[in-house]
Amino acid sequence: MITIDAAQEFYAGAESAHDFDHILRVLALAERLARAEGADLEIVRAAVLLHDIAREEEDSGGKDHAQLAADRAREILLARGAPRAKADAVAHCIAAHRFRGTTQPQTLEAKILFDADKLDSIGAIGVARAYAVSGALNQRLWSDVAADAVATRDQHNSNHSAVAEFKVKLSKVKDRLHTASARKIAEERHAFMQEFFERLEREVRGEA
Repeated sequence: MITIDAAQEFYAGAESAHDFDHILRVLALAERLARAEGADLEIVRAAVLLHDIAREEEDSGGKDHAQLAADRAREILLARGAPRAKADAVAHCIAAHRFRGTTQPQTLEAKILFDADKLDSIGAIGVARAYAVSGALNQRLWSDVAADAVATRDQHNSNHSAVAEFKVKLSKVKDRLHTASARKIAEERHAFMQEFFERLEREVRGEA
């Protein structure tokens, strides 16, 4: 329905946590999950390639990037000759991929996009992405998690930090995944992330 080269054009200038490298990582994970779970690869691939095309609008205007991207993806795919049923299936996947969204994944393909996207937010790459965002917002490397996490869930708030992001969101990702294949991958990624932030706190306190 859409090629990698065609999709890449929609991500020009995207910030590093949601750039086309993120899309390619999610694609590799989603294809792995789709094969393991028996999902429709065509729908999964198209949904992955288009799921973050409205990030800029959310950052600038506060709108829900998932729903915006879903509507736009449907238009893109229909214009490229995709059957309506396929375009609608892709749109549902995209509308339901947000961690704090109100639309829940109803199809296997939607669950796979959700899981693959969330797997890319944890583990070593999750730590790297959290600090990429934190650095762009000039946040501290470490702060008191208890105070920070209670204070805000907004990554753009100056009181937030990568440590707080782990506390309020990333530590909970593994328990929100839908597929057995994703949950298996998440166990090791979660353990690494947990160990990293525990080690970070010990080093900050001069204990390691």
